[in-house]
Amino acid sequence: MIIILCFLAGYLVGSIPTAYIIVRWKAGADIREQGSKNVGAFNAFDVTKSRKTGILVGVLDAIKGLTITFAAGYIIDGTFWTQSMALSGAIIGHNYPVWLRFHGGKGLATAAGGSFAIGIGYTIAWCVTWFVLYKITKDILKANVAAIILAPFIILILPFSCIDIFMFNDISATDYRYLSFIISGILLISHLDTVKNLLKNEKSVIF
Repeated sequence: MIIILCFLAGYLVGSIPTAYIIVRWKAGADIREQGSKNVGAFNAFDVTKSRKTGILVGVLDAIKGLTITFAAGYIIDGTFWTQSMALSGAIIGHNYPVWLRFHGGKGLATAAGGSFAIGIGYTIAWCVTWFVLYKITKDILKANVAAIILAPFIILILPFSCIDIFMFNDISATDYRYLSFIISGILLISHLDTVKNLLKNEKSVIF
């Protein structure tokens, strides 16, 4: 029961439409109708042309994940799976907020923020993979999707002693690897439109 409540609490916190509110306030625009129409930090920057606004949205989205995951772990009962479900709920809430008719962001900042209450091994694996792939492809979207897919496999392959250095709780290797695949699964679903566009563009280049 507590796990379900943590998931629901995570969803409600994650669904706070940070980018929508700030872009409305700063530019008087509906972010869902501007730029990429994504309710997230990068599109907030794109719409407002303000780096500070983009950073502010990204930080606040990360705080959503951090706050609820920390609360689930250190205020409610402290178990790994209550934290994990709270974080999963927060990412899903950010991606599909009920207040915006389930039109949200991609969840990357929220996932990264929440990891700081559990362990940042996944975030580091994602960031390193993203950096390498971006240097190779020079394409942010390709690097995003590929890093989401590859990060949990990196966690799976690496000796857990390497990952354990970046853990903030006493977590088993198996549990953390399960969480890595869950997070990537949620993030990949929110990137399906990106994947379709990338595949479409690749086909047009080939043929």
